[in-house]
Amino acid sequence: MKRLLGKSDAPFQYVDPPDPASEFPQLSEFWQTTEVSGGSFFVNDLFQRKYALDPPGFGHHWVSFYRADSGEYWPVNYIHAREYGPMILIGGVMTDGAAVKKMSEAHREALIDAGGFYYVALRTVFAIMAEQCEAFMGYIGDARSHEVSTAAGFRDTQHPHLVAKFHPAVSAKRQAELLEAALKLGAF
Repeated sequence: MKRLLGKSDAPFQYVDPPDPASEFPQLSEFWQTTEVSGGSFFVNDLFQRKYALDPPGFGHHWVSFYRADSGEYWPVNYIHAREYGPMILIGGVMTDGAAVKKMSEAHREALIDAGGFYYVALRTVFAIMAEQCEAFMGYIGDARSHEVSTAAGFRDTQHPHLVAKFHPAVSAKRQAELLEAALKLGAF
């Protein structure tokens, strides 16, 4: 499906969203990141352990599932994404260490070689949701998350915790407007 991107000073252009599986074909037999309609059904225990809260009841819930050679599968990674005007805000990211330990060593190593659990999941979310926004914004509080987020495509901003990934058609002026809007939100 092609979609017209707008709201920038650049000329309109049509883009085809990339096939997320094409970036990581070596993982397709045992790893999939997909949007689910109810985040709490899949990751409530993980969210409780990490944040002592229930997952948000709104937005987009992206869960990365691992499928073992036995056919059993379980959630390993979670990303919350919500639309805020022309932006998609990324937050509530977590990886279940206990689930990672249950994975086969070969599969764990393949994911690490591909960039890591969060990296692969975030790249997939970027690929699937790219045509739905002018920018992705993330609010990051720790060094490891920052390292992986910027490796996956986020870029630092003038704010120490805010990172951004803009669609290439978005002008510098529009980028500044979007950053200002995101900064007004505070932590998200």
